[in-house]
Amino acid sequence: TKVLEANVNVSLPQYNAVLISNSKFIWPFFVQWILSRYKIQIQNFGEDDNAEKKKAMDLLLQSNPFDTFVTDTLLEIVKTCCNKISSCSEIESYELFWSSGNRSKYNTTCHENVDQSSASTMNSTGTDQYHCFESKDDSFLVSMQRVAKVTGKYWHDEQGTKLCVHPEFGTWKAFRAVVVFYTRHDAENGRNHEIPTPPPYCPCPVATEEINAAKMVMEYAIKVSSGNSNIDYGTATGDGGGGGDKDQDRLCKYLHNTITPGSDWTKVPSSMRPWIQLRDCITIGRDEYRYSDPQLLYHYTKDPDILMN
Repeated sequence: TKVLEANVNVSLPQYNAVLISNSKFIWPFFVQWILSRYKIQIQNFGEDDNAEKKKAMDLLLQSNPFDTFVTDTLLEIVKTCCNKISSCSEIESYELFWSSGNRSKYNTTCHENVDQSSASTMNSTGTDQYHCFESKDDSFLVSMQRVAKVTGKYWHDEQGTKLCVHPEFGTWKAFRAVVVFYTRHDAENGRNHEIPTPPPYCPCPVATEEINAAKMVMEYAIKVSSGNSNIDYGTATGDGGGGGDKDQDRLCKYLHNTITPGSDWTKVPSSMRPWIQLRDCITIGRDEYRYSDPQLLYHYTKDPDILMN
């Protein structure tokens, strides 16, 4: 609620797209959201229904709760902003391009989903989804790192680690979605309007020694996670297989669509550890904004046991 109240009184900028990311401060809100969901699910259970309560908690934690939390929260934030910001009266619809490769579009009249393509799939909330792994032709995967670069707020290490570094937060930001707003003028006259001049790029805030150290960790991470090494790729949560190079597809699925042990550092697979440690190579923002261990391990391993603790 405080997040919503803090952001609904701003005016719409000259640009028609917004990059949304989170810092470590999202974690307590997520934990509270899980507890609230759990209480709702067990409100009709008796005091002795411990087995049913455990089943409800297990089901909640194994259904990718963080992605559900992010999706529900961001949709509510955008909806609230569109309803309360006076300059948003000209907005006809808005479209969210999620970091997972999914896409969802809504009109501002009733905030209902706008059906765009028969190639889409539907999730439990009725949102159109276009997943990056389903088909290359239907992919709407947006490079969040490149979007971050053109905002002028992040430096992007395109040659080495592919990390985005913020001058204050360092590497301790996670990109969740790009929201594109379409105005009534767009709907009536097409979208051939003048594109505003982008802000200047963010200069590199990282020392050369740290960039080189991070690059070495990156190269090691790729080596131990390559398709040629005998590593356990865990339990995949998606199909993968979007075509192209098999090793690259396999690595992409491993990093983004796989559940691995991670309830503490000793259980994290050796193939996953360098990917987690890569961010630590950059000292900017590390002391103040580094994720807690539970948040850091959960983001990379998606191990539900972390949430049980």
